[in-house]
Amino acid sequence: MQGTRRTVSATLGLALAVSLFGGVNLAQAAPPSATTVYDAIPSPLPPNVASLGFQATQTSEFGDRVNLAGTDRILDSVTVMMSNWALYSEYTSDSRYSGNTATWTHPITVNVYSNTLDANGEPDTLLATTTEDITIPWRPEADSTCDGGTAWRAGDGNCYNGIAFNAVFDLSSMNVTLPDDVIVGVAYNTQTYGSAPMGAPGPYSSLNVGIPTDEAATVGHDDNADNVFWNASYEGRAVGFRQDTNWTPNGTVAFKITATPTLVGPPASKDQCLKSGWTTFNNPSFTNQGDCVSFVATGGKKTLNG
Repeated sequence: MQGTRRTVSATLGLALAVSLFGGVNLAQAAPPSATTVYDAIPSPLPPNVASLGFQATQTSEFGDRVNLAGTDRILDSVTVMMSNWALYSEYTSDSRYSGNTATWTHPITVNVYSNTLDANGEPDTLLATTTEDITIPWRPEADSTCDGGTAWRAGDGNCYNGIAFNAVFDLSSMNVTLPDDVIVGVAYNTQTYGSAPMGAPGPYSSLNVGIPTDEAATVGHDDNADNVFWNASYEGRAVGFRQDTNWTPNGTVAFKITATPTLVGPPASKDQCLKSGWTTFNNPSFTNQGDCVSFVATGGKKTLNG
């Protein structure tokens, strides 16, 4: 009986708390949705765009400095438009790729830096970084009716040497607050370039980063559409991820950044906890709506959830 009374008492206590707090939903609510704070990727995605080849230009990292729109600043994702020039028919005898006629994968890194530079002109603070195995479509086989018989013909009737695709990088778990201006860099290894060159031929040496001609950001803006950030030894450049000029009309690197609302706290009323409002606080953070409501109701103690 004693155990039963305790169970009943605890149940009634919780029911009373729920009643007093206006029907608290203790179930996990969805986090705030992400919004686009910068976007320089053409939409709809074209068959291909002008691009920078890492192997051809001895590049280790390539990117751009941009200004973010809106007020959401918790980094959610970065999407980079890329171009692949490699054909499956070139790698049918390579055991690394012979099992998939549609796609191949390669580790690609995206780095997000602060907008301030050190004495060498390189970004001085790395805010977030992730490396993901990106699935890459093979470029379609050549069409003999295209000039030179080496390009492929897309549905728009035009011939292209590469195929465009988007590489998406999830950085939502890092809880990084972005400044209004950031520098984004893309890095990967090719046969002889990158932080750890592959040391052998492969489709990665035909992988490029998109720099569409005369492209302008539709959300946010490129800090300088004539400049990019580039780490390459091409044409005797000094090694280092530094600003490089005279890129017009291809000075806007095609990437997109999404972010969620900046976290605040603590809540001043239980109403601020409702309709996923509890997810917007980090001073303190809450595990669910009931936890947030309890914090307000008890003057700073999270009793409902321990």
